[in-house]
Amino acid sequence: MNINIFSATLLAQFSRWERLGDGLHRSRGRMDLSDALPYVIGIAILAAIVTAVVMYVKRNDLSKGGYNPQKLFRELSQAHGLDRGSRKVLRQLGETFGFTQPAEVFVTPAAFDPEQLPDELRSKEAKIRELHERLFVS
Repeated sequence: MNINIFSATLLAQFSRWERLGDGLHRSRGRMDLSDALPYVIGIAILAAIVTAVVMYVKRNDLSKGGYNPQKLFRELSQAHGLDRGSRKVLRQLGETFGFTQPAEVFVTPAAFDPEQLPDELRSKEAKIRELHERLFVS
């Protein structure tokens, strides 16, 4: 007898439990732009990161040949173990003396002569002497 009372109670409550989540979900047929916007932004950020990495790797790929004066300068700097400050001074020397190729400073020891230095590079004379000894004397 207990089973019949219990089952009648459950059947009476069944319709209430069946309709419990009806108001929680909206229709799946339509999608607003605001729903897709986070995904679009995420994909755009990911694409920008991948593009930046590919460009950086391609720029610094010294294994491929070809005519690229900037790459030649970077390769020579790397071969001599020069830091960023040394590369900057070498670039300034090349620009000051009007070299068409930035790598010409590696084959022109006269550019390092302290007497020929312009006034804007006089403050870096010690660094220029050090670079001259590193590139040409040793």
